[in-house]
Amino acid sequence: MLLFFTVGAYNPPVELTLLLEHDSSTGSSQPQGLTLLTWNLGYAGLDQYTDFFMDGGRMSHPRSKRAVQENFEAIKGFLLSHNADIYFLQEVDRSSARTWQIDQVKEINSLFFGYLSWFAQNYKAIFVPSPLKKPLGQMDSVIMTISRFRAAEAVRLQLPGSYSWPVRIFHLKRCALLTRIPSKAAGKDWCLINLHLSAFDDGTLRSQQLSFVKDLMLSLYGEGHYLVVGGDWNSIFPGIGKEHFAPYSTSEEDLFWIQRIPEHWTPESWNWSFDQAIPTCRSNEKPYKAGENFTTIIDGFLTSPNLEVRQVISHNLEFEHSDHNPVIVVLQSID
Repeated sequence: MLLFFTVGAYNPPVELTLLLEHDSSTGSSQPQGLTLLTWNLGYAGLDQYTDFFMDGGRMSHPRSKRAVQENFEAIKGFLLSHNADIYFLQEVDRSSARTWQIDQVKEINSLFFGYLSWFAQNYKAIFVPSPLKKPLGQMDSVIMTISRFRAAEAVRLQLPGSYSWPVRIFHLKRCALLTRIPSKAAGKDWCLINLHLSAFDDGTLRSQQLSFVKDLMLSLYGEGHYLVVGGDWNSIFPGIGKEHFAPYSTSEEDLFWIQRIPEHWTPESWNWSFDQAIPTCRSNEKPYKAGENFTTIIDGFLTSPNLEVRQVISHNLEFEHSDHNPVIVVLQSID
């Protein structure tokens, strides 16, 4: 049986040029500034009434197909009502058992007239056998970038590190989605990196992935480009203490997943963009209740020194339809 799953396992290349998934663009190009929105949608299944078995809860699937559909309608409504130039989305399902094979990519694309989109496979498995009582089953989930502007290139970049066999057969294949949009400045692109880093390791995988991301962004910045790195970092942002949004009653045992962006990891003069007053994720050991679940900030943006951060807005949606809150940043080139 393990041989069958090993042979059929998803093994993406280190670098994969992505095909344009959706194109209804009117041809806009070469921006001087951008408004970006990042949001981990939690596949419209991790709403306020849900817990998750890998976080110390009991549930492996959402409450019902109807709940997923209702959550997804609310998520789509929020996305459509915020007129961003670029959307970084994580945990978007295409054909997963946990979301009743609803093609969320297709439905999102249908909303965005005048945009283009690409997706990078982040989780693909024939069948995930855990938990034993109610297995996750078939998994097909992506990260997705939607753009008002035409791109010169979109590439899926495999992040380093993996679990040992046989766990890696059934686990996520974490990646970054790099989109390059020409700017008005000659020889300069907007290099937009949408990412979703590891969550349940002891910090080893996240350390390797952060090293990869840092090398990539510094290399591109060294070529003169504008860099925006955003998404779900799965590590607490600089300056945010563990007790930042206290009180909470989540046990230390259920906070095993907590890691921090290392103190000296951020390059000099680079800027983190997030709202310190609003958490972007919550713990999933039980359904959400303010003041009980642990909350913190792991979603947002890091930008290069040649960009000015004009505004950062986090929206406190009380984790009603996802276990994450969206973050919006407004940027302007300054050289």
